[in-house]
Parts: sequence; C-alpha cells; structure tokens
Amino acid sequence: MGSWIESWTEHQPAPLMLTDKEILDWLSEYCEQATYNRATPERAGGFTLCCDDMRTHAPTLRAAACLAAAKWIEINAGLPAGRRKTPAD
Repeated sequence: MGSWIESWTEHQPAPLMLTDKEILDWLSEYCEQATYNRATPERAGGFTLCCDDMRTHAPTLRAAACLAAAKWIEINAGLPAGRRKTPAD
C-alpha cells in the first residue's frame, strides 16, 4: 500500500556523527565551497556545501557536513575499490 509513497519520497542516508576534527578534515579534503544562506520569509536559512560535485543543505554546518559525508560514502559504496571517486576526480 505504501508503494506510491516510496516512489515519491527521496532517499537520504542517515547523517554520520562526526567529531569536530573529522568535520574540519572532511571539509578541507572534499568540499570546494561552503556558503551560509540567511533565512528569508520564503525559505529557511542554513549552510550549503559543494563537495565532490554534490550539493548538500542543512540548518547547521555540522549537520551539512555529516549529511554530505554520508551521501559521499553511499555513492562510493557501490563502486569497485579502483573506481571510487576521490577529490582529485
């Protein structure tokens, strides 16, 4: 019965729980850009990260980095070890 809900719901991996040091390492290694968007009456504010050709938005920098890391791991999990994307790709 829930098939239409599954087809209309975007899958999103559970964010990782990274330490402060891991977040800083992640940002410096994988992210080209981090911007803060101020809240307006039409949209919520928060951080947008551009990491390895992925855009991730979350209310806090910590949440955005943890979600971006989880997305990156999920994308690369299905690739053979020699074909996994690296920041240089």
